[in-house]
Amino acid sequence: MKRPLISIITVVYNARKTFEATIKSVLSQDQELFEYVIIDGGSKDGTLDIIRKYENQLGSWVSEPDKGIFDAMNKGVDRAKGEWLFFLGADDLLCEDILAKVSSHLQPNLAVVYGNVMLDGGRIMRSHIGLRCLFENRLHHQSAFYHRRLFTDFRYEQKFNICADYELTLRIYLQKQPFLYVPYTIAVFASGGNSNDLTSKDINEIRGIYLQKPWLNSILSFMIDTYYSYFRTKVFIKRKVLKLA
Repeated sequence: MKRPLISIITVVYNARKTFEATIKSVLSQDQELFEYVIIDGGSKDGTLDIIRKYENQLGSWVSEPDKGIFDAMNKGVDRAKGEWLFFLGADDLLCEDILAKVSSHLQPNLAVVYGNVMLDGGRIMRSHIGLRCLFENRLHHQSAFYHRRLFTDFRYEQKFNICADYELTLRIYLQKQPFLYVPYTIAVFASGGNSNDLTSKDINEIRGIYLQKPWLNSILSFMIDTYYSYFRTKVFIKRKVLKLA
């Protein structure tokens, strides 16, 4: 059975120190399984020299100013030719032979196939799609393969800034799109990225668009604020204990 083409999309800007390792982690995969699309925002630090070094192995690339990360990701979607789309950060690494492992699970009836990610410190984190989507974004885009049909009438909404990938996750869940979890670690990603900075206010804003009953949204907003307050307190206490140890 012919395996589907995966379009790996990387948005990059001034990432000379990390980007070559990212490119190598992609190009070391089975070449028949993917095309690599790079969207550069007009780097001036030597990143373009790295891209040109590998351009004969790329499916497509462009370097031009953009309006932000999600504008650039939309450009990547427009250039992609694959049946499945995967977004990899410019300081992230694909795990060895992961495309070969995942490709057999990329069935056309599914909307999302996702697995685990590893923080750059070595901790494994499992992504989630489910009820928890109402409270937090637990689908790391470095762990998820999206079927192209999700983007037929959709592009990342730039007005949401860092919330745009959460908006996609919530829409997938509320529309009851079919998804599959696979027990693989897909990528190693650098902690501290934009999607890690979501606050309860961000979550409430996006969720409010989809939950039309004001009373329900108010209850969930209260629950989310309580959750984040508890989480921040837990982290604060843990740090104090570690300092005293």
